[in-house]
Amino acid sequence: MRNKNKIKQTFDAFKIIVYSLILVYIASMLYLLFFGALNSVKDWKDFNLGNILGLPSKEFGWAFDNYVRVINEFYVEIRTKTGIFPVYIEEMFLNAFLYAVSMSLFSIATQVMTAYAVSKYNFRGSKFIYMVAVVVMLIPIVGALPSQVEFAHFFNFDNSLIGICIMNCKYPGIYFLVFYAAFKNVSWTYSEAAQIDGAGHLKIFLQIMLPMVGSTIAAVFILYFIQFWNDYQLPMIFLPLKPTVSYGLYKFQNNVNTTMSTPIKLCAAFVSAVPVIILFIAFRNKIMGNVAMGGIKG
Repeated sequence: MRNKNKIKQTFDAFKIIVYSLILVYIASMLYLLFFGALNSVKDWKDFNLGNILGLPSKEFGWAFDNYVRVINEFYVEIRTKTGIFPVYIEEMFLNAFLYAVSMSLFSIATQVMTAYAVSKYNFRGSKFIYMVAVVVMLIPIVGALPSQVEFAHFFNFDNSLIGICIMNCKYPGIYFLVFYAAFKNVSWTYSEAAQIDGAGHLKIFLQIMLPMVGSTIAAVFILYFIQFWNDYQLPMIFLPLKPTVSYGLYKFQNNVNTTMSTPIKLCAAFVSAVPVIILFIAFRNKIMGNVAMGGIKG
């Protein structure tokens, strides 16, 4: 009995420590958001005079018009063979949306098809494919980028959204394991019943199996969309003529010659995060919740 009480007390202390660390981390993130939001509505003179942590001074007031100015002042200069052209925030938003949607669809399609084949069909090499997915996740691929650049140059995929999506068609990853587990939980009785009615393998996959894991696919798509929306590295390397919002923010962050003030930059950062925030709020239950899979009971 004493041992059980000691174990319980140790576990309770461990939970208190873990929860305390989580609260500290959450507080630090909220502080950064508050700091950015507060300084985004300050006049640039007020910010440059050293008012960084306080409220906007009475002399300059609240500069909510910064969010209006960012529409005209936030742009990226693109260098082409014919000259230098500005790309404004509206076009960057469009580029980011197309990039995030396309990359998400191509990534999910590759992983879903591979996970379905490996989980539902016992063929030679299925275990090897699964093992490769697990091993690749454990190996840090540091030198993959140079080979990707050479691959893109060889196939002329530079500044080609479809080309970059094709390059991203690889199945190893955590979401492959998620789809694999989801298909494993779907009873094969559905497929056997469809085969009796004359359905082929493709029809079974498209009309029966995919709808059964539709909630999982939707949740992974949202997570992929957020990931690619915030990605600036791949657009910077492979799509320099089609800058996304994240790429534009990266350029301004590292461009010391820009005339954009820090409050305007913070406004641009918050404006670029609006679609992701809306997406998360609208589908937070689908992202955070568990997907319940049903089956057939004999």
